[in-house]
Amino acid sequence: MNPITFRVTCLLCFCLTAVGCTSQEDNSVEMAIFNNELYDGKPVSSSSGDSPPMSEEEAIMRGDSALLRSNLDMALYEYIRSIGFPEAEHQEKTLYAIGQIHQARKNLPLAKKAYQQSLNYDDSYINSFSQLGVIYSKQGQLTQAKSYFYKAINADLIRLNNSKVPINDTDLSVIEIAALNIDLQSPYISYLGLGILYDLKQKHELAQALYQRSLDIKPDAVNTLISFGYSHYMSKKYREAEKLTRRALKLDSDNEKAINNMALIYLAQGMNARALNIFMQQMDEAMALNNIGYFLLLNSKPAEAVTYFQQAIDKKPSYYKVANDNLTRALAVMREKRK
Repeated sequence: MNPITFRVTCLLCFCLTAVGCTSQEDNSVEMAIFNNELYDGKPVSSSSGDSPPMSEEEAIMRGDSALLRSNLDMALYEYIRSIGFPEAEHQEKTLYAIGQIHQARKNLPLAKKAYQQSLNYDDSYINSFSQLGVIYSKQGQLTQAKSYFYKAINADLIRLNNSKVPINDTDLSVIEIAALNIDLQSPYISYLGLGILYDLKQKHELAQALYQRSLDIKPDAVNTLISFGYSHYMSKKYREAEKLTRRALKLDSDNEKAINNMALIYLAQGMNARALNIFMQQMDEAMALNNIGYFLLLNSKPAEAVTYFQQAIDKKPSYYKVANDNLTRALAVMREKRK
C-alpha cells in the first residue's frame, strides 16, 4: 500500500448511514464542489458518473475506494465533496488527506492551503502542523518551518500530558529533548525536520538528540537514519555515521542519498577504494570513478580527484565530456592553490 493510501484509509472507517437530502440540497453540494479551490484534477463533470453521495461518510468511503485503486483525481473529488455537507464532522482529517494527495503530486500551494484549512476545524491538529513544516522547509522558509514543527511537537506533548509545555528554541537542550514524552503516534516528521534545521545551524548535538527521538517513534524511518548519519559525518563521528547509514541502506538499498553519504564517510577516512566499491554496486566503473573524483574535489583534495577523473576518461571515452569538465575544474583549483 502506498503511503498516501495508508494515511488516508486509516483516518475514517464508517458504517454507511443515509442522510435525507432533497434533490435541491444535493445539487447545492454538487455546485459547491464544482467550484472548490482545492480541486486540481480533471474536469469534475468527467469525474462524476454515479449518483451524488448522500452523506459525508459515503463520500469519504468513495474517496478511500478510489485511493485504493490509485485514482487520485476521483479520491480528491470525493474527499472535497465530503467536506461540503452541513453536518460534516471530520473536515480536519479529510482536509489533511486532501493535502497529502496534493503534496504527493507536488502541488505544494494547494497542499499548504488544505493543511491550513484543516486547522480551521482543529487548531491543534498535529499532522497538519508537521506537513506545513515540511512544505515551508522545502520552500526555504525556515523560520516558518521551525514554528510549525514546534507547534506539532507541543500539541503532541499536550496530548501526552507532558510536564513542560511549551518547549521552544530558547531553552531546548539535549537532556530536555530526551525527556520529552512520546508514543507511536507522535510526529516523528517534526522531530526529524527540527533536527535538520539545527544541523543547518551547526548545532549538531541538538540535532542528533532530535533525530534519536524521531527514531524512538519510528525506528525504520529511512530519511531519519540518513539525516542522523550525515549529522555524525559533519561532526566527524565516522563510526556512528557509518552504522546509521548502513541501517538506512538495509531498508532501502537503492537510496541515492544514503549511497552518496556512505561514500563520503569512507572518503573522509581515506578509504577511497571502499567508497569506489559502494558506487560500483550501483553504476558502471567510469561513472563511479567520476563520482569519487567529484567528492574528493568537494573535500578540497583536487590532486587526488585528478587521478580519478583521468581514470574515468580512460575507462569510458564516451564519458569524456563529464569527467573532462570535472578534470578541468580540479586542475584549476590546483593552480589556484599554487598561487
